[in-house]
Amino acid sequence: MPVFARTKLLMHDTCFEERPGRVTLKFVGPNPQKIYEKAYELIKTVFKAADSDIQEEQYNWGKGAEEKFKIRWWLHKDLDRFSYFWIRFDVSGSGTEKQGNASITLSSYLRTEYPQDTVWQRSLFYEMLRTLWHRIFYHNKRMEYITQCRDLVSFYMKKMRELFKELKEETE
Repeated sequence: MPVFARTKLLMHDTCFEERPGRVTLKFVGPNPQKIYEKAYELIKTVFKAADSDIQEEQYNWGKGAEEKFKIRWWLHKDLDRFSYFWIRFDVSGSGTEKQGNASITLSSYLRTEYPQDTVWQRSLFYEMLRTLWHRIFYHNKRMEYITQCRDLVSFYMKKMRELFKELKEETE
């Protein structure tokens, strides 16, 4: 009796073609450690994500004369049955209440997965129907999702710039 492993057809698109999927912002100013909490809250607000959609993969926080931190979050935001945003947030920095620096880098992707678990889903006829359906109907929806991803990432970065400006104005 054959054992079938869970398989799928995966399409992986970067949201920003001109840059290899990455957008970076750098901050120089006071209180860079405040960026951690605000960046997380902005993910939930901008992407309308629940805590369960965000996974903290890396968390390093060093205390001392100046605080050093490095955090990585993954956002997995379902869009429909087949597609989801898969966005990586890398936040790092060091500093004190008076001066420091930080950076935030987003790597944004749209992923589309077609399951191929059953014999029917692996058949040639099913693959022909799926390909036809994808090209006629679903391709345009995926292009809309890529545009939406680009817009949301740009809006998130705009909000982060506003946060950087607020942090600089706090000490003035």
